Amino acid sequence: MSAQNYEKLEKELYELREKLRQVNLRIRDVEEEVRKYADKRDKIHEEMKPYLEQLREMRATTEEKRNKLDELRGVLASRKEELKSKRGELRELRKQLKKLRGIKETAEEIQKKIEEIDWRIQTQPLPREEERRLSNLLEELNLRLVQAKQKIELQKRLQKLEEEISSLREEVEAIREEIGKTKEELNQNFEQRKALREKVQELKQKSDEWHAKYVEAKERLMKLEAEKILISSRVIELQERLNKYKKDEEERRLKEAKERLKAEAISKLSSGKKLTFEEFKALLEDEEILENLVRKR
Repeated sequence: MSAQNYEKLEKELYELREKLRQVNLRIRDVEEEVRKYADKRDKIHEEMKPYLEQLREMRATTEEKRNKLDELRGVLASRKEELKSKRGELRELRKQLKKLRGIKETAEEIQKKIEEIDWRIQTQPLPREEERRLSNLLEELNLRLVQAKQKIELQKRLQKLEEEISSLREEVEAIREEIGKTKEELNQNFEQRKALREKVQELKQKSDEWHAKYVEAKERLMKLEAEKILISSRVIELQERLNKYKKDEEERRLKEAKERLKAEAISKLSSGKKLTFEEFKALLEDEEILENLVRKR
């Protein structure tokens, strides 16, 4: 390597070291950017957490209320069907009672008449016609007694059925109110979730913006780090070449100095002059010169 090339490499090394220093400064600045953008993004993520938690809770609440609404609707349909059945039964009872509206006396009154006529037939001598008339009357009264008892039973069933229908109507109305209340709660829940989703979306948009800046800065940082690696590799390469050149030059200078020293020593020996220690040492290191000196002696 010539001295001119050495100077050229030294200049390149100096420029590369300055460039490396500038790249390191830029890396430091971009690393600060990356940290800043990541912090802002992560801060928004922390801000989003309570809203997301509320949304999860409200989704669970909504699911519960929807299940409750489905259950209420099922119960309502069942109660309405039951109410329809009992109303049909009520109509049938009223039809049966309508057929017995001719029965005015109570069962006790009819029973008393039956007992009086029976007693008369049993205890009094009656003409044949009168006895036949009373027997027919007894049959009629016994039939009316059965009908009177039937009327009482139907009236009891009617009263019980009306109470059941009234209770069912109240229950149906209560279920409808509960359904309305649950629907209203679902509507309120929907509006609240909508507001929360809008807030989360707003925060997410900000977070995405900071994340995009983070990614862009991270890409710039990676390019700078790659550039740093390339420059550092070139710096090391140049440093090694320059060091090798310096070492080679030093070895060359030492070799030339020794040769000059040996030449000086040989000249002194030829003229019979005294050698210095260094000159003598230089001769001892060269076996060929030593052999020539020995042969001459």
